[in-house]
Amino acid sequence: MIEAVIIEDEDFAVERLRTLLEQTDVEVRVVAVLDSIKKSVQWLAENEVDLIFLDIHLADGSAFKIFEQIEVRSPIIFTTAYHEYALRAFEQMSVDYLLKPVNRQRLSQSLKKLEALSADKPATGLPADLERLADMLNGQRKPKNFLVNAGNKVTVVSSDEVAYFFTDAKLTFLFTHDGKRHVLDMSLVQLENTLRPYDFFRINRQFLISRQAVLELRYSSATRLKVYLKKSGHGELLVAREKIGQFKRWLAE
Repeated sequence: MIEAVIIEDEDFAVERLRTLLEQTDVEVRVVAVLDSIKKSVQWLAENEVDLIFLDIHLADGSAFKIFEQIEVRSPIIFTTAYHEYALRAFEQMSVDYLLKPVNRQRLSQSLKKLEALSADKPATGLPADLERLADMLNGQRKPKNFLVNAGNKVTVVSSDEVAYFFTDAKLTFLFTHDGKRHVLDMSLVQLENTLRPYDFFRINRQFLISRQAVLELRYSSATRLKVYLKKSGHGELLVAREKIGQFKRWLAE
């Protein structure tokens, strides 16, 4: 029996993880659910568990602040929405990750990986790994330049000039802050892996938007959040339900 704690501030994500844990072949008992850095530090200072499910972004800050205050030697499975370039770092270190929204197959793989680890392996080098991982995820990237065709010319557009990216009919479009549109030979997935996570957010399957382009948010219901950009030919944009909490935290950073 694996005793685990879930550190997550979204009720929907907690319930989904609990449900999926019940469907796996590995016996896991959730002994606590913590929704903030403060509560996590207090609880982990007095308790030890076999496993920690940890969301990177919590309401009161980055989860890495937990490790700045106390030593955590339990193995960690991150639940994260970080993009592919960052996920490669998780794979190389002594921690595992679950990309949101979590699915049962990937959860089972993570739990089996945990079972396969020797008793002392999770603790070996864990603090150093977490420090390296935090540095990578919080590190700044230089703005990227895109080469776009403009008639018989090739124009250079910096990512700082981009308001949002939009995909439709297998084409990707780049829209600048001054309203210009360009066709781009990249998918939204490729763009997510290239751009700085701090600057751009994938709100749904079709739109990847710049922080600087956001004008306001409006709720049309408890689970429907609309985004209005400063300059957009697409009107209101709907944030995917499972991304609402993460999107609001991203904007607040």
